[in-house]
Amino acid sequence: MSTFESKQYSFCEMDVVIGGKIIAGLQGIEYGVNTEKSFLYGRGCKPHGIQHGNTEYEGELSVWQSELEALIRDAPKNDIMKLRFDIVVSYVPHDGGPIVVDTLQGCEFKSWKKGMNQGDKNMEVKLPFIFLGVKKTI
Repeated sequence: MSTFESKQYSFCEMDVVIGGKIIAGLQGIEYGVNTEKSFLYGRGCKPHGIQHGNTEYEGELSVWQSELEALIRDAPKNDIMKLRFDIVVSYVPHDGGPIVVDTLQGCEFKSWKKGMNQGDKNMEVKLPFIFLGVKKTI
């Protein structure tokens, strides 16, 4: 029987790297996978199986405006929508637990939008992205 490590990683134990640069102005990241699934029906009213379809990978970065401006400055023709890059997310626990690295391969941003409200001390920009797959290193 397997035993499961129950280590919980904190935000301060995570690094996100794009193009070899650690994103210091990271406010958050989420990413995941979605696979189309549906029931296979035949005789009767209950399903006989589950069919699998296409798989999609998507996520979102939340960064300071200065990180967005750096990405724009370094992008071809200052257009981050033309970038293709990998995002390396590493979870490195300070207590010596297991290191986990997720490499999100072939990422491209879907959109970006700037905005601020009265009283804001800085701008946080959400950058939704899609990618081609995850390479896990444990």
